[in-house]
Amino acid sequence: MAVHAGPRASRTPPFPRPPAARPAPAPVAVLALALALAGCAAPAPEARNAAEALALLSGEAWWERLSDPALDRLAALALSGSPSLALARERVAEAEAARDAVPGRALLEPSLEGGAAGGGGAGPVLEGTARLGLSFLLDPWGGRRQTLRAAEARLDAAEAEVEAARLLLLLNVANAYLDLRYRQRLVALAESDLSGRQDTLALTQRLGRSEAATRIELARAEARVAEARAELPGLRAAVAGGLAQVAVLAGAAPGALPPDLQALLAAPAAQPVPGLRPDVGIPADMLRSRPDLRVAEASYRAALAEVGEAEAALYPSLSLTGLLSLDLAGGGLDYFLGPSLALPALPGDGRRAAVSAASARARQAHETWRQTALVALAEVETALAQYEAATAAAAAAAQAARLHREARDLTRRVYEEGEATFGDLVAAEEAVAQADRRLAGLRLQQAQAFAALNVRLGIGA
Repeated sequence: MAVHAGPRASRTPPFPRPPAARPAPAPVAVLALALALAGCAAPAPEARNAAEALALLSGEAWWERLSDPALDRLAALALSGSPSLALARERVAEAEAARDAVPGRALLEPSLEGGAAGGGGAGPVLEGTARLGLSFLLDPWGGRRQTLRAAEARLDAAEAEVEAARLLLLLNVANAYLDLRYRQRLVALAESDLSGRQDTLALTQRLGRSEAATRIELARAEARVAEARAELPGLRAAVAGGLAQVAVLAGAAPGALPPDLQALLAAPAAQPVPGLRPDVGIPADMLRSRPDLRVAEASYRAALAEVGEAEAALYPSLSLTGLLSLDLAGGGLDYFLGPSLALPALPGDGRRAAVSAASARARQAHETWRQTALVALAEVETALAQYEAATAAAAAAAQAARLHREARDLTRRVYEEGEATFGDLVAAEEAVAQADRRLAGLRLQQAQAFAALNVRLGIGA
């Protein structure tokens, strides 16, 4: 299990260096450096395993790999009606408007004036003037260009934040649904345990009539049945709470999901089990699709562009201006066309300080970007380790549950024959119940680790 360098090319070009700092490495270089620092540069696994990993982890709808129609329906509803996604999309619309609001190089300013003037006994005289102003910014220092780049970078960050909100929503929906199926499994196990205890009570009562069982054993058998019945209401209440939670995450009020989906959720079903092998390798460049990395990169680009804006303000601005004026009353036409040079005010200490501040922000954004890459690697390694551990533990727990069940059945038979004690049978039944609950919990952990692994890789955004 290792993250290794993959063959895919980076989507984002290398960034220029931050001001007064060492050159900024490309995103893939950052990931490779992080791999070396973390000691993760392990050899790639077998080609078959790697191909299987890419097949399972490259699709956007990773939750469909759990082969659960109810989860697929919930995910579709959540993605179409989530308030958090709608809020994030509005931030994108705001960023688009801010980008479009950046003034263009060429500006036309038409104006029209009219009125009546008079005095000294003279009658009113109608006057009117039509003007058309023209301004073309030459932008030799790139101030406007940098402003536009900063606005585009902020738009990229807003779009990545939509993807981050989508991933968080999918993770919450998947976890809530998996927990619901786990709670339903616990109810089914408790009902099965109650049935087994009732069978043991009936058997003990039968043996009691033949004086093979004592009154103490009968009392213990009856108490175990009562204990099992006392556990069921709380488990069923947890299922009801889980149904309400998945409805809210899907954008509906509790109990207001479509009737067929509500019935599908209420009906007990097997716990979803992912089919991904635990020993797969993950190409390191797959982390490039993580929204938090994209937000960090976009923030860095915006910070670099803001440095360019601040530097451009240190120099004069040059533009070509023109004015066409028409006297509507007299018919005269005046015009002007020529360059315009605006010099910065002196002294320029404030503007130079603004450059220094912008440069510091760019260096901070660069370090934030590098730290985000390292954290991303750590999260993926942790998710892989947790998935591998949960998969191995679930396999062992399934074998243990099967063996405990065989031991219980054998103990029941010898108890009927009088060759085992009541305590032996109780211990065997409790071992089965514990093994089944442990297996259900590990299958929940395995499925949730699969969901977390996909989200940590940014899949499904």
